[in-house]
Amino acid sequence: MGTIELKNKRVIVTGGNGYLGSFLVKALKKEGAEVFVMSKNVTPSIHNFEVNLTEFDKVQKAIQIIKPDIVYHLAANISRNRDFSIYENMAKINISATLNLLRALEPFDAHFIFTSSSEIYGNNPSPLNENQIPKPVSPYSLTKVNAEFLIQTYCSNHNKKFTNLRIFNFYGEGMSEDFFISQMINSLKRGEDFLMTKGEQTRDFLYVSDVVQALLLTAKSTQSYQQTMNVCSGKGTKLCDLAFEVNHKLNSEAKIIIGAIPYRDNEVWEMIGDNSKIKEILGFEPQVNIQNGIKRVINAYG
Repeated sequence: MGTIELKNKRVIVTGGNGYLGSFLVKALKKEGAEVFVMSKNVTPSIHNFEVNLTEFDKVQKAIQIIKPDIVYHLAANISRNRDFSIYENMAKINISATLNLLRALEPFDAHFIFTSSSEIYGNNPSPLNENQIPKPVSPYSLTKVNAEFLIQTYCSNHNKKFTNLRIFNFYGEGMSEDFFISQMINSLKRGEDFLMTKGEQTRDFLYVSDVVQALLLTAKSTQSYQQTMNVCSGKGTKLCDLAFEVNHKLNSEAKIIIGAIPYRDNEVWEMIGDNSKIKEILGFEPQVNIQNGIKRVINAYG
């Protein structure tokens, strides 16, 4: 297996000032990499490029200055909305911007690492594996599938290195309330009742440090080239069980009101990943189980 040292490598992280991106940037710097953030919401500096990825000229200009060895493409428009009126704008950010990056990278021998989503599997039977045909259920998951195929096709045609990582539900301290776990913990901490569905959905949760570990391993190994891999724990947790565990650990006077919210149309009931491929290829092994992870998040909120 070819091992790559990240020390002194020039690494771009698109969306590097977002939640996952900020953890990744910190970890890459610890490895000794020279890290450049590309985002439309960043204060410009020698390592921060304020770029709207949908504008090819600006993307190209930044890439030519940076001359990267590795590119992590994390920037995306994320929405759980099933309404297709948002599709056009989402496709512009999630697909067209990806093509802009690939085209701008053409003169460089860079490894392109894309963060896709477990949502592309839809209602395929669990455990979800990379050989299953995607069944996207939303504009977001559809754009992620399209971006995966775009990367695969483009890189095959141009003899470029890529890896598509299908990341499952992750969580950690300091996460925005757009996400189920942080929304629930913050609500109960404030003494507010938390309204949720019946919580019969099963999800595969991964602590943020484990996701970052998978991202680093991908860049460090030549075995990851031209691969599509799940990043997951391989274990399922029912949302209602998770809610009761959080409530028990917090000992809050606020209540979790199960069944207060209806399920979404096209709800995905069971989303548990098969992580045997990434284990075999990269030696990835999740370190933080859901119980310890939840404890860490609760403690972080003080």
